[in-house]
Amino acid sequence: MKKLKRIIGVLVFLAIGLTGTILASYVLRPAQDDFFRGKFTGFYAEEDNTLDVVGLGSSSLYRYFCSPLLYEYSGLTSYALSTAGQPILAIENLIDEIKKSQSPQLLVIESRKFLLPIWRTMREGRVRLVTDNMYYSANRISTINKLVADWKERLPYYFDIMVYHENWENVTLDSFFYMFNSKPHALKGWANDNMWRPLEKPDPASVTEELPLDPESEEALLGIMEKCKEENLEVLFVMSPFQIKPAVQAKANRLKRIVEEHGFQFLDGNLCADEMGIDYSTDFYNKKHTNSIGAGKFTKYLADYILEHYDLKIEHSPEVKASWDQAVAENQVIYDAACQTVLQRKQAAIDAAAAQAAAEAAAAQAAAEAAAAADAAAAQAAADAAAQTDAAAQAAAAG
Repeated sequence: MKKLKRIIGVLVFLAIGLTGTILASYVLRPAQDDFFRGKFTGFYAEEDNTLDVVGLGSSSLYRYFCSPLLYEYSGLTSYALSTAGQPILAIENLIDEIKKSQSPQLLVIESRKFLLPIWRTMREGRVRLVTDNMYYSANRISTINKLVADWKERLPYYFDIMVYHENWENVTLDSFFYMFNSKPHALKGWANDNMWRPLEKPDPASVTEELPLDPESEEALLGIMEKCKEENLEVLFVMSPFQIKPAVQAKANRLKRIVEEHGFQFLDGNLCADEMGIDYSTDFYNKKHTNSIGAGKFTKYLADYILEHYDLKIEHSPEVKASWDQAVAENQVIYDAACQTVLQRKQAAIDAAAAQAAAEAAAAQAAAEAAAAADAAAAQAAADAAAQTDAAAQAAAAG
C-alpha cells in the first residue's frame, strides 16, 4: 500500500512538474512584436467550429489573405495559419492541428513552396515558427519528428523552454495572457502593410512549357493530397501573384497539372493578375509580396472564386458575427490608412523623380547656356584679336 502511494505521489509530482513546465513555456515563448506567436494563439482562441476557411502556407499567403476583408466580401469566416517559409512537410500535421478545434469547409493551401527544393524550408528558424507556437501534444511531437531529421537535435524542440528560459527578463503582465497559448487576435491573424515598391509586370501567360518539381517536394504534395482525399477535405491550392520568372512559371504549370489531375482546383494568381486588377506599379512592397492594396485585390478575387466554385454554408451565431463585425471595423481603419500611405509613398517617389528630372534638366540647360556663353566669349575674343591684328597690320603699312 505504501509503495502504491509512493508511486502515485511520484506520478502526481511529475504531472505537476510537467504542467508547470508547459505553462512556463507558453509564457516564455516570445510574444512582444512576434507576429507569428499572435497568429497561432489567435487561432487557438477562435471559438470551436466557427471557421469556414483555413489557410496554410508561407508569407505568400499571409501577405495576401486578409481574413476581415474575406468576411466583409463573402460572409465567410477564415484564418491564415501561415508562417514565414512554412515547411511543406508540416502541412499534414497542421491539418490535424486545425481539426482539433475547427471543421473548416475549405482549406486553402498556398503553393509556392512546392516549387522549391524541400530543404529550403527546413531551416531551424522556419521550423520553430511552427513547432514553438503549437500546443504541447502528440501532434506537436510528430511534427518535430518529421521536421528535425536528427533525433539528437530534437530535445530543445520538444521542450522549447530550453531555448527561451532566459526570456524571464522580457516577461510582462501581457505575457501571462499567453499562459494557455490562446489569446484572441483582433484582426484574425492579419497584419496590414504600407510599404511600396514598383515592379515590372511579368508575362507568365507566355510560358506554356513545364519544368519538373523537386522530387521530395512533389512527394510531399502527393502525400497532402492523398491525406485530404482520405479525410474527404475540400482543398483549394492557390498561388498568389508576384514578379514570377519564366522558369518558375514553368514549374507552376507542372504543379497546376499535378493538382488538377488529382481532382483538386488550382488558382494561379499570376495568370489571373489582370482579372484581379493587380497593378505592379502600385500593389507590391517587394518582388514576392503585396502591400495592403494588392492584398485587398487578391482577397476580393479569392472570395468571389470560393463562392463561385464551392458550395459553402454560411451560418454563424450572433456572437460569432459580432466578433467578425468588430474585426472588420478595426481592420477598415488600419487598412484604409495603410492604402493611403502606399499611395502617398508612390506619389512622393513620382514627385521626387519629377523634381530630379527637373533639376537635371535645369542643370543641363545651365550647362548649355554656360557653354554657349563660353563659346560666345571665345568668339568675341577671337574677333577682338583679329581686329587688333588687322589694326596692327594697317598701322605697319601706313608707317
